[in-house]
Order: sequence, then structure tokens, then C-alpha cells
Amino acid sequence: MKREQPPNLAVPIFSFIFVLMAVSFAISADSKAEIDFEKQILPILQNRCFSCHSAPKIDADGNITKPKGDVQLDSVKGIEESRHGEVIIAGEPDDSLLYQRITLPEGNTGIMPPPEEGDPLTEQQTDLIHKWIEDGANYGNWKGNQSQIKPSSADNNPPQLTVMPPITSLAFSHDGKSVVACSQAGLQVFDWPTLNLQKIIKVQSNNIHDLAFSSDGNQLAVGGGNPATEGIVEIFSWPEVKSLRVLKKHHDSVTAVAWRDESVLASASLDRRIILWDLHTGTPIQDLKGHSKGVSSLCFLNDKEKLVSTGIDQSVRVWDLTSGELSRSMNNHTLPVHDLALRPGEAELPVIVSVGDDRTVRFWQPTIGRMVKFARLKVAPLDVVWLEDGSKVVASCADGVIRIIDPDLVEVTDKIPALSGWAYSLTVHPTDGSIVIGGQNGQIKRVIPK
Repeated sequence: MKREQPPNLAVPIFSFIFVLMAVSFAISADSKAEIDFEKQILPILQNRCFSCHSAPKIDADGNITKPKGDVQLDSVKGIEESRHGEVIIAGEPDDSLLYQRITLPEGNTGIMPPPEEGDPLTEQQTDLIHKWIEDGANYGNWKGNQSQIKPSSADNNPPQLTVMPPITSLAFSHDGKSVVACSQAGLQVFDWPTLNLQKIIKVQSNNIHDLAFSSDGNQLAVGGGNPATEGIVEIFSWPEVKSLRVLKKHHDSVTAVAWRDESVLASASLDRRIILWDLHTGTPIQDLKGHSKGVSSLCFLNDKEKLVSTGIDQSVRVWDLTSGELSRSMNNHTLPVHDLALRPGEAELPVIVSVGDDRTVRFWQPTIGRMVKFARLKVAPLDVVWLEDGSKVVASCADGVIRIIDPDLVEVTDKIPALSGWAYSLTVHPTDGSIVIGGQNGQIKRVIPK
């Protein structure tokens, strides 16, 4: 009987290997291919985002429709100016608010697009956006919507408001006679209590995020920079407002500044670092690393040997400045944390308050690393301060409302409608208890709590 010859496996094996090599090469080539924004990313934004996040529009009656959440995505300028430049951070997809929101789990209240606008983005779409941001968020030749709302010169037309960038930080001078505000329009000094604009100060940074007076009131630190490029801290004399020193070591925008004393300043950045500066020499003393995403706020405890920070990584962290080590990491927040503040007065166990996108106001004892209590609000609180006597917490919120919170009862005791739209910043007058609140479209207002 004739035996059958074994099949020749060489051809199929070599064919299989060839196919694998071809697929591998294709995947490798695809992973290295540059994303074309206008062909691959822009259609996603146009179809799923622009309906809610486009430039302000004015209807025939003169009513203004603003982008949802004060986030504009239909122009490069709008993206860079929205939410302190954190919507898209070139090279840092995990720190970019756009990518964070489109990858939240289904059912999360912060997911974008929201459920009423349709299904979530596909994994392929989110991966594409991740790679585009990771590769540097190159927009190519696209600029987007360049239209602006300007005052009308025609007498028979209703007045039309100029859209201004939001007020990102506020601070009173120590004598209480001036309040300083910062935004992407620059550094502005207002008279108190009239809030008449006194002067605009030229600064080196294109985007300003935070400001703070030194403990003696003679210096003003201003933090900002250029997204994904460099962070800039500029020190001014007060009240002359003359530039004394410019500090440049951060690799992304500076989001927070805090004074240890008249000669040492801390700065925090989207580059995930916290730097302590010797202002006599303009050189770093310490470089604290530990946040996995951008740092959002800072405050020193009373002993000045411990520094507390918050971040986009949802954490509240305590640093021992004697050793330069991270001593506590508290992770109860479930979304990015915006701000924190130390309760006034000396206490054996100091108390801080933090606020975040998870719509919570949380109270901590940072020296022992414990969250004491928390209150949940209906909207996200964006900034927080204590009244001078430490009896109440004041939070500015995404609906333009000021909420007064009792830290002992952990209850909202008063709600004060203040601004139209998002209220990004607030501060309390050093003696009269008045609150100044700042928000979108350059709004700034005095509020007197009950």
C-alpha cells in the first residue's frame, strides 16, 4: 500500500510568519504615525463636543449663550484659555481634563459627553485622543472659530458684552485698601471697596493662575506660564508693583504659590513638582516630587515645617520640609482637587479644608493624616477660604453661588447667588468680613455675608 506523503508545512509556516511580520510592522508603523488633527481628532470634537462647547453666541434679542462649563473647544485659543489651560495639556493626556472626562466610567456624573447627548466615545476614539495629546497636541494649521463678541456701535442694537477670560485668583493687600486679581488678561489692581480698576500690571507670563502676598505684605508672587512649555513665577514689590525677580525652573504652568516667609516661596505646577525657592538668590532649595498628576494648590501649616498640597490626581499630600519627604498621602477625594485652606488660629491638631470636582468639601487633620468629616454639595466647589475667625468656610461654586459651610455641623448654612456662570476664585477682606468673588467673563463682585 502506498503511504501518503506528509504535507509540506514549510509554505504555510513561512506564510504565517510573513503575515505576523507584516501585521507587526503595520502596528509599529501605525503607533509611530503622527495623528492628523483635522482628519482624525477634529471630526470627533465636531460631532460630540462642539454643540455644547463652542464660542459664545448672541441671538437676535441680545442674549448670550456661553459654552457649557466655560469650556470652549472650537478654537485653539478657546481650548488654551479654558479651565486654567488644563483642558488639553500637550504631552500629558492623563493630566488633561478632556481625556479625564471622556474616560470616566459609565454612570459617573462627570462623564463627557453626558448621557443625554448620546453614547460615550468609543475606546478607539479615546485612544486616538490620548495618542494625539501624548504626541504634543499638534493642531497643524487649524485655528478654529476666531469670532469674538464685541460692543455694538449701532444705537438701535442692544449692548453686546465683550467676553473676557475668567478671574483665576484674588488677594487683598494687607492694609485692605486694594484687591488684586489675575487672569489671562493680566494682573489688575482694584480700589476697595468701590472695586474701581486702578491699574493693569504687565507680567512676563501669558497665562496667570495664582497670586499671593508675603506675610509682611511687601511682596506679591504671581504664578503662571506657558502650557507644556515652562512655568513662571514673578515677584513684585508692593505697593510699587515693580518686578523684582523672575523664577523659571518648572516645565509647565505654575498653578499655585504660597509663602513660607519673606525669603522663601513655594510654587506648584502642572509638571507634578513643588519647588521651594530662595528668593535672595532665585535658586531652588527643594524640589518635591510625588504627585502623579499636576499639583493644584498649596498651604503651609503654622509651624512652616510642613506643606500641604492637592492635585489633579485626587490626593491631598503632606510634606515634611525638614527631610524633604512625603509624610502623608490622603486619597478620599474621587475626582481632581481644586483648592485647600488652613483654618486660622493655633491648634494642637491643625485643620485644613479641601474642595474638588467630586462636589465635596472635606475637612482634614493633616498632621495625623486623617479626614475628619465632609459635606457633599449639589455642584462642584472651585475655591475655598475660611472667615477670619475660623468659624465658617466659604466656597465659590460652578453655578456662581457662594456657599457658607459650618465646619462643626458640616452643613451649608447660607447660599448667596453672586455671579453668572462659574465662580473660580474668592478672598475675604482682612478686617470687615466682606467677600470678593471672581469668575468667568472677568466678573468680580463684593458680597457681604449675613
